[in-house]
Amino acid sequence: MDIRLPLPAALRHRVPAKENLWAHFVSLILSPPVVWTVWIYAVSLSSADDIGAALFFASLFAGSICVLPMLFVALMVRLGKIGDLHMRESRERFIPYSIAITLGLISELIFLRLEADPIFLIVTLVSIAELSIILVGTFFVHISLHAMAMASIVAATAVMYSFNQSLVFVPALLLVILARLVLQRHTAIQVLLGVLIGLLTPLAVILLLAALI
Repeated sequence: MDIRLPLPAALRHRVPAKENLWAHFVSLILSPPVVWTVWIYAVSLSSADDIGAALFFASLFAGSICVLPMLFVALMVRLGKIGDLHMRESRERFIPYSIAITLGLISELIFLRLEADPIFLIVTLVSIAELSIILVGTFFVHISLHAMAMASIVAATAVMYSFNQSLVFVPALLLVILARLVLQRHTAIQVLLGVLIGLLTPLAVILLLAALI
């Protein structure tokens, strides 16, 4: 029986053995677009006075930073321009990251114009900063976006809520790190760089905004 058949077409040729299926599953389920989208909806709706506005702003963030760039990647995978959804080659990341950054900037202007909850302004700014860092880093090293995204969730939760609440996401971060290493998509240094960017960028953005305000 072919164990690769249940997986998306873009991933089938990447599954070398049955024992690695769990790592592919983790990488797919805990991919950056998924974790960022789920987190922003959960956070925005948990304390929203206006559910409709919260859904609109969360959808705008998810669409600009997560969904539209990934649809572009999926199209490029289908056309054979990109190897798979995880963009193993650094050169494959340039256009999708540029799209996400551009759409993120547009979303930030809309949030400001419509006086959205500050959480959307901060999270979008953090996302733009992280993607910009990795985009520049792409010319030098293949930094793990998976590790960065999960680490940023940990840091953002700690900053906006509490350190104890952020610990809930630490097991998921460790699982992502292990999966990326098992799949040999990144070296330990590349994963570590992703974690450091994810942890430090939210803190840096919050400190910068506090200093400016």
